[in-house]
Amino acid sequence: IQVITFLSGMYDCELVKHCLLVMPTSLITNWTKEFAKWTPGMRVKEFHGTSKMERTRNLEKVQRRGGVIITTYTMLMNNWQQLASYRGREFTWDYMILDEAHKIKTSTTKTAKSAHAVPSTNRVLLTGTPVQNNLKEMWALFDFACHGTLLGTAKTFKAEYENPITRAREKDSTPGEKALGFRMSETLMTIIKPYFLRRTKAEVQKIKLSRTHEYSDNKGSKVQIPHKDPGAVMPTLTRKNDLIVWTYLSPAQEDIYRQFISLDHIKELLMTSRSPLAELTILKKLCDHPRMLSATAIAKLGLDEGRQQGDAETDAHTIDNVSDDALISESGKLVFLFALLERLRQEGHRTLIFAHYRKVLDIIERILGNRGFKVMRLDGTITQITERERRIERFQKDKRYSVFLLTTQVGGVGITLTGADRVVIYDPSWNPATDAQAVDRAYRIGQTENVVIYRLITCGTVEEKIYRRQVFKDSLIKQNTGDKKNPFR
Repeated sequence: IQVITFLSGMYDCELVKHCLLVMPTSLITNWTKEFAKWTPGMRVKEFHGTSKMERTRNLEKVQRRGGVIITTYTMLMNNWQQLASYRGREFTWDYMILDEAHKIKTSTTKTAKSAHAVPSTNRVLLTGTPVQNNLKEMWALFDFACHGTLLGTAKTFKAEYENPITRAREKDSTPGEKALGFRMSETLMTIIKPYFLRRTKAEVQKIKLSRTHEYSDNKGSKVQIPHKDPGAVMPTLTRKNDLIVWTYLSPAQEDIYRQFISLDHIKELLMTSRSPLAELTILKKLCDHPRMLSATAIAKLGLDEGRQQGDAETDAHTIDNVSDDALISESGKLVFLFALLERLRQEGHRTLIFAHYRKVLDIIERILGNRGFKVMRLDGTITQITERERRIERFQKDKRYSVFLLTTQVGGVGITLTGADRVVIYDPSWNPATDAQAVDRAYRIGQTENVVIYRLITCGTVEEKIYRRQVFKDSLIKQNTGDKKNPFR
């Protein structure tokens, strides 16, 4: 709404004529609705959809007569030449605005290169997570926004800022390195401050609370009364409780996990490549559920005892012939999750469950269905925006749905699910911002209940390591974005 208001003022003053707005596909509907609501007179066209003729017509109309073009990162990546030209000549946009701008956090990706290739006089980036993994991502965003004039080249930024700041946070750093890191962090914040507006939910709440003034009564005592503010009232935000739930591996999981770490022939069975990343992925899947492994591995590890040998290859990877109790008992997380969901249903709470893998959602969805839960689901297989919107709206309005299953990548961005007041992060991400985005689907303006988040982490496994990395990255983010909380806690 702030961006729409800003653009409306600039257009009315005739300071801006052409604006390009780029966003993830799932946000197009919402942006279009908000433009229609707040600035019905502004020309807003979509450069999106399957009709190339309609896309081109919309683009040329805005380029010729002025207005706003709304497009997606995929469209930008595939059609940047068209967006950067008009009638055979280079076309420069007055403003190029990127929503969820962390999509260009890696400067070498095709998306980032396409964004850089579109000429624009001014650039505005909107994101809740300017740093997700390392400080180079912050450099990439400012390099784009300021046309490369603020923080120098990637090489100089790494040497002057990233290396000393990151080194200062390592546990074996010397007092001198800590002091240097802190000093460079302060310098970096000073440089970016004029170009970096950061407002958290807590800060917005404080503004509301601070709108009071004091006067002295007849007895000399001070009395506080609120200002009479004729403007819109800022809605209050509820409390958020974040719980780390340490779960144990089931006997089946523990047996396979130990064998994988210690025995080479088990590694060869479970892995298709020899990269360390593939090893970590296998271990992550094992922590979720042993049936996340390949069909051959499931059959040879004895998880499908009693089945005909001929069926093993074709059926082992499905869960159709496995009982609900067996599926739950094979995963320590599922044992806890279903006990939790039964309790939450009794107490009248509605829950969002985020997981990285669709097969985890398949298992949970089947068992919940058999137990009488009404379940909604959103993952990467649902590509139509209208269908996504329909499912989200139905869950928000129909309170009979007590659980919404989502994949972290698809359901973690740009949607509002304040109908739920409980969130389960089934498996942690390497990137703490990914999980934070998922939590914010429920914990946002419009939420009227206190929100509780359950982060399921299997102790004594790779997930514990992932959680430690999350804490490290999170403190790095706080230190270099001016967060008032102590980043060294």
